Amino acid sequence: MVAQGKGRPLRIAILLDRFLPSRGGERYFSLLSEALARQGHEVHLFATEAEEHTDLPYRLHLIPVWRYPRWLRIFSFWRNADQALAGQPFDIVHGVAQCRAVTVLNPHGGVERAYLAREFASIENPVYHLYKLLRRYLSIRHYLELGLQGRLYRGGGLKRVIAISSMVKGDIISHYAFPEERIAVVFNSVDLSRFHPHNRLLYREKRRSNLGLKDDALLLFFAGNNYRLKGLGALIRALSLLTGDFPERDFRLLVAGRGRVRPYRRLAKKLGVQDRVIFAGPLTGMEEYYGASDIYVHPTFYDSCSLTVLEALASGLPVVTTRFNGAAQVIVSEAGGAVIDDPADARALARAIALYLHEDKRETARTVARSWMEQYPPERNVEETLRVYYDALEEG
Repeated sequence: MVAQGKGRPLRIAILLDRFLPSRGGERYFSLLSEALARQGHEVHLFATEAEEHTDLPYRLHLIPVWRYPRWLRIFSFWRNADQALAGQPFDIVHGVAQCRAVTVLNPHGGVERAYLAREFASIENPVYHLYKLLRRYLSIRHYLELGLQGRLYRGGGLKRVIAISSMVKGDIISHYAFPEERIAVVFNSVDLSRFHPHNRLLYREKRRSNLGLKDDALLLFFAGNNYRLKGLGALIRALSLLTGDFPERDFRLLVAGRGRVRPYRRLAKKLGVQDRVIFAGPLTGMEEYYGASDIYVHPTFYDSCSLTVLEALASGLPVVTTRFNGAAQVIVSEAGGAVIDDPADARALARAIALYLHEDKRETARTVARSWMEQYPPERNVEETLRVYYDALEEG
């Protein structure tokens, strides 16, 4: 570690598992790395795989790992990342993934123990619940993940933790008793130029036409890669309730992301709303679909801080989510969004969505939701992250 000196340029390593910005969560680290590099810091990004880019202001390094079985992948990443960083004079090793060399931990996935509790809460079928429970707790991977995470929090090398939401900070303190004064909440940010209410004017007509929607259709938007954990089942049930409560409205649900579609098609058919649900798969140009949508719905059982929620708010959409989403902390009134207590409560979800059926409510939300996200510009995120870096250096 080189000498201290707040304000001086730093040599920074950012450690990820995968760096695939086009797929979602890693978009943040692309923005952060570029911003740090523009400020004159030397940034190196380490990952097991990365999308190809040219003219990057930071350096990419690939870490070799064993792909299978999963426990060996976790172990080989821990070992090989440590070797890749060994002997290099980095001022800060900012780790999203776990490695002994990490000095500033930024657990974007949250706390494993907290996630597991909510993962099992999302399983309705008791037989499948038991199967998943046994499979998890009889696996080497489970104990390896928990052991390495615990070792990192309790070891002496970790100087600071960046929690991406107040919920995650609370989970870290609860599960690992990590000192509160060494945890900084640095709320996620998104590209406020790309995700903007003006996308409604640019893309609404085109995208809705491509989706076969009439002008008066009310489009609910959902995006996620784990449909069960993100609450898609409850959302389809809520859609059925809404069509019964408001038969004059033409509700449609656009589902984006990767997941097992078949059981949700069956559920939609059973409830008589199969013609109202559009399974679009992975989408690019997400800003265009926010512009085409009326309400963003994310009834998740667990999200450390959903970027799609933040992108939707920045785009001026009213958002309905749950208290198990760290991003919910930005929703401070029903003028711009609603937070429900139980992700499985389809009736409560339907009531929350119904708050925004009228255009005047959605028009208000376009201003309010956007104003919330303007409090968290990328510049603030970078400034607060750098403050954590310098605090970690001062600790020595």
